[in-house]
Amino acid sequence: MGKSQIVYGKNSVIEAVKAKKSISKVFINSGINKKSLIELLKTLDDNRTPFSYVPAQKLNKLTPHNHQGIVAMLSEITFSSLEDLVETYQSPGLFVLLDGITDTRNMGAIIRSAAAANATAVVIPTSGSAQITGETMKTSAGGVFQVPICRVNHLKDALYLLQSYDILSIVADEKAEQNLFEFDLTNTVTIVMGAENKGVSQGVRKLCSYTAKLPILGEIDSYNVSVAAGMFFYETIRQRLKS
Repeated sequence: MGKSQIVYGKNSVIEAVKAKKSISKVFINSGINKKSLIELLKTLDDNRTPFSYVPAQKLNKLTPHNHQGIVAMLSEITFSSLEDLVETYQSPGLFVLLDGITDTRNMGAIIRSAAAANATAVVIPTSGSAQITGETMKTSAGGVFQVPICRVNHLKDALYLLQSYDILSIVADEKAEQNLFEFDLTNTVTIVMGAENKGVSQGVRKLCSYTAKLPILGEIDSYNVSVAAGMFFYETIRQRLKS
């Protein structure tokens, strides 16, 4: 990570966030006095900026300068507003919600496939998920610059917004009763993908319209999440081209 791609020091990070700089993540020394972080934490929360507490050694690796226990990594992409996209997209749209995808390569591969499918947006949460890193961008093969990426505090809020526009949502779930191919995907749809080890969280799942599975003929239990996402997107494309 080059020097031009980080901001360090409490006041500098606060000002960068307030200036709406596109920040991938803020790292805070886990040993720092929490009372000194009140303004910083409020600013991060107000601006939906993800952060995590890390050992001082990690911060020292990011910069040799006096970081004061706080380092922000600047993102090379500009995040989009989901609200704006929902209001202006051209139908039929394809919204992709990623719940708990922590592997940056899977994230990048899904974004690459989403870009190929001309997705309206890829939505990720500010916490509990991989963020847009250099490895994500590399794996996406430039897809992060071709499809809008939206970052939200809670995926539930994103679903409430999409549902207010009568956009149905389908959760990818290998235990679902219905096969994906039974659904009509020619209208605007939201596809929700979850982490391989636990799938989509129950709170998010309960808000979705349907669950759908992909056929598996072999003995394997499930597909890799990025592969499954690609198949969901491909079926969406196939149906829309056919119609």
